[in-house]
Amino acid sequence: MDHNSETTLTSTDFNQTLPFKGIIFDMDGTLLESTEADYRAWKKVFSDYNQELTYERYAPMLGVKSADVIKNEIGYSNEEDVKRILKEKFDYFVEYINENPIKPVFAAETFLKSLAQYPVKIALATSSRKEKMQLVLEQLNFLQYFEAVVTGNEVSNGKPAPDIFLLAAKRLNLQPEDCMVIEDGPIGVAAAKSANMKCVAITETHQAGQLGQADLVIDTYEHADIREIAKQLKLA
Repeated sequence: MDHNSETTLTSTDFNQTLPFKGIIFDMDGTLLESTEADYRAWKKVFSDYNQELTYERYAPMLGVKSADVIKNEIGYSNEEDVKRILKEKFDYFVEYINENPIKPVFAAETFLKSLAQYPVKIALATSSRKEKMQLVLEQLNFLQYFEAVVTGNEVSNGKPAPDIFLLAAKRLNLQPEDCMVIEDGPIGVAAAKSANMKCVAITETHQAGQLGQADLVIDTYEHADIREIAKQLKLA
């Protein structure tokens, strides 16, 4: 997308153009192609506890806090057990990405960079734990794009509860209704709508039919223009 002929919008111009002051991104599947690595790590963990994890069983877990997966799917709720299994999962994840580095979702970084010309605040809200978030985003040098970051271990209630997006809005010093969320999964979309935020879903890990609760569904960040997205959101 070529913005060479465009000038940076003033706050007044921007507020007239866009119905939001903040954009909150999910991470896995929305900005990073990390689903395969996450699935492989969980598959090994489940195997260690004598359970099989098919992709069909894994898919509904996308966006769910790891501690909740351990409690609800593997069946361990003791705090020490949860901590141990979290470390085992993280170690498997690191092992996999050391051989198969995480890549950004196609054109995601271009889209992030394009937002710099607008007076809009950008946050990241991920169900992933802080250790995983720092590992992958530091490798890709993505942390520079966010004014605020919220990770799954900072909220009591994971998606589809709205807590993580509400905390992200608070850290941006914005009201929830002044924020837009970009997500890739039904659970995340539900969380955004519960937070009273507009939601754009990208069909990176799910088909459009599974993302029907979103206000707008896009197939790619390629040629994505936040002003055009805003126009479509106003019509939604």
